[in-house]
Amino acid sequence: MTIEVSNASVRFGGVVALNGVSATIEPGRIVTVIGPNGSGKSTLFNTITGMVIPVSGSVSVDGWNLEGVPTHRRISAGIARTFQTPRFDPHVRVEEAVLCGFYPQVRAGFLSTLLRLPTAEKEEDTFRERGEKVLADFRLSSLRHMALGELPMGQVRLVEVARAIANEPKYLLLDEPAAGLSRDEQHLLSEEIRRVAKSGVGILLVEHNFAMVRALSDNIIVLDRGSILLEGQAQDLLESQAFVDAYLGTSHAKHRETADG
Repeated sequence: MTIEVSNASVRFGGVVALNGVSATIEPGRIVTVIGPNGSGKSTLFNTITGMVIPVSGSVSVDGWNLEGVPTHRRISAGIARTFQTPRFDPHVRVEEAVLCGFYPQVRAGFLSTLLRLPTAEKEEDTFRERGEKVLADFRLSSLRHMALGELPMGQVRLVEVARAIANEPKYLLLDEPAAGLSRDEQHLLSEEIRRVAKSGVGILLVEHNFAMVRALSDNIIVLDRGSILLEGQAQDLLESQAFVDAYLGTSHAKHRETADG
């Protein structure tokens, strides 16, 4: 059981966004993709979720080749994601946004829901109970009735991650989830990511905070102008001058001080 991206290439006109990129996301492991802006990180996410079609290469989930498979069917196959810029109606309440995460799991039909039949009511009660736990895990319970447009962006990002986790996916793709979060919120998010991974979910993470990357990642892929520059564990990358030059733009010593602090 894995997501397998094999030699995927994506072009937008004359711009090569991905150039023969391969990646494997296994259950229970955290793979992080890092690199400068424009290196292809979000394009890789969009390729996996079907929002971008590669010109060559393939994407499969649990042995199922996803060529021609639309985004909603990929979600049904167990893939959930967040976006670099959260996509929510600012008028939606926090509780409603999290409950939206359960939508792919709904089994009750329209008629039974409309008529409030026992099966539909039982399913709704189950989702609400699970939603309560997700809200509590992310310390959002006190904000449940607030509109998303009333929250700072850091908390909106936490809501989006909570929504994605509510879907109980097999694979979770997180696109810069820590951007704008306070130190306490980053710690909370890191703990939740670890917890979800330990439950057997495979996680693909895009993140600029290298201290967080270093603490969480089982494997790190460094993208540069659409290609894989390096791949390995955090300590291996820190010892690579190519990584320091291309990604950090500063000395190895200064980076170690930042990462450890």
